[in-house]
Amino acid sequence: MTIGARSTLSLVAALAMGLSPAIAALDEAPREVRLEEKKLEALSAFSMDELALKALALAPQKWKHAETPHFIVHYRRATEAQKVVREVEYDLWFAARALGASNEQIAHKSHVFIFQDRREWEEFRGQVGFMEWSGSVACAGNLYLHIGGMGENFDSRTLAHETAHVVVERVYPGHRWPNWLNEGFAEYCGGASIATRKQVWAKGILPPFDDATYPLEELTAIKGYPKNREDIRRFYQTSEKLVCFLLGDLPPERFPQLVGEIIAGTPFAAAAAKVYGDQVGDYLGLVRRYNRFSR
Repeated sequence: MTIGARSTLSLVAALAMGLSPAIAALDEAPREVRLEEKKLEALSAFSMDELALKALALAPQKWKHAETPHFIVHYRRATEAQKVVREVEYDLWFAARALGASNEQIAHKSHVFIFQDRREWEEFRGQVGFMEWSGSVACAGNLYLHIGGMGENFDSRTLAHETAHVVVERVYPGHRWPNWLNEGFAEYCGGASIATRKQVWAKGILPPFDDATYPLEELTAIKGYPKNREDIRRFYQTSEKLVCFLLGDLPPERFPQLVGEIIAGTPFAAAAAKVYGDQVGDYLGLVRRYNRFSR
């Protein structure tokens, strides 16, 4: 994303080519991972929680299975599964890189269930209690993807968004991020991961932040999710704008430090002033700079 005074290209270069020395080194970005079907019993990691077992129990004879370095993939058709496999490893790498994570922190495997049929997805969603408007969900470190819920064409942004949630659970086990930070980071990854993978300007991936209208004090104080769709849209877009600002207009290598302060219980205003004080002065200086920011 073209983020404030810095160009998207500078952020893309820093994250994709390792130009930020404060970010821990990961393996080289994965490219073009291929789908290779395996028998269920041949999968290397097969522990499942209750939700995953319920998904597997839906017409179990129809599930096919594959494995990548960080995911166990369950799917109905190879066409959609290959698209997921091709992108999900890159999306994981990108989000982990932005958080300064190590290979060890993201080493274990998550399950990915790729649903094709809307009725099957609705049956599963009803069984496990996902919200009615849920299209694809990251839950307890696993991914549940409704390809139909992604639209007629495969939605890379949704996949990158949900994968970012998985990365957060791996890198910060046992720590709950506030919703604005969690969703803002996932929305950021939903655009920026695609841009770096395709080596394009990220501002072309996203619409303007027209609905990013929550004041920062109100946004960062919200405990749950808004109730109506209009406020949900405002909440998501303002959260995304704030994270884009933090990762693009301010030194991106400090973002993990901010996260650490926030999950330790420091209010956002105090945490931001502590981490970025030399850049913005006090918190009001950060707010003024944020208000001037656009994608």
